[in-house]
Amino acid sequence: MVSERCKQWLLTVVIFGYVAAVLAVDTLAATGSSFLIDWRVFRRQLSNGFDVFKFVAWFVIPFVCCLPWMDWSFFGTRRWKRKDILILLGLAVMGAGAVLATRVFPSLARVYRGYGQHPWHTKWVYLRWSLLWTFSWLVGWEFLHRYFLLTHVQKRWPRFGWLLVPLFEGVYHIQKPLIEAGGMVVFSLFVTRWAALRRNALLPFLAHFIIELELVAFLLVT
Repeated sequence: MVSERCKQWLLTVVIFGYVAAVLAVDTLAATGSSFLIDWRVFRRQLSNGFDVFKFVAWFVIPFVCCLPWMDWSFFGTRRWKRKDILILLGLAVMGAGAVLATRVFPSLARVYRGYGQHPWHTKWVYLRWSLLWTFSWLVGWEFLHRYFLLTHVQKRWPRFGWLLVPLFEGVYHIQKPLIEAGGMVVFSLFVTRWAALRRNALLPFLAHFIIELELVAFLLVT
């Protein structure tokens, strides 16, 4: 008979392995790596922007795995406190500041080029593409990290397990400009700690979504 302790360690290995694998595959595909195989085969993105691989690997599969013991209150506002609205607004304001910084740092300016000089038709196409693309990966990103991974590490290591979530997010963002990777780690430390204390993932999702919308809006006018 396999002991309960062995089962818990096996579950930890499976969860860590899955999260690391899907993030690694996405990174290799995005960078066009041909190490061992042509990882670009995993770039399953539709012409309308919807990223099939991210949606399935980051959201659908983890969601189905979590269904038997899903804590649905993780996705509502029942566990919020009044001050959490102010926290969300504060994150939105700081996110706007981070978006403006894309014109201050050359490394970010090269990645995030504006559409201000393009005709309205081009802007409209970009807006639709961006919204669908953002939805396809953001839902999965937040579920993968701040539910699938976080709820497990909280049970495994109640005091400091939550720190593994910013670690995973930070390592994934190494492929981005260093200033962006650092900003993501800071953001993740705050919202993951909040999610761990509140046992709720809605505020991190909303804050992340608002920041992404702010970025799209900014690029449309600059």
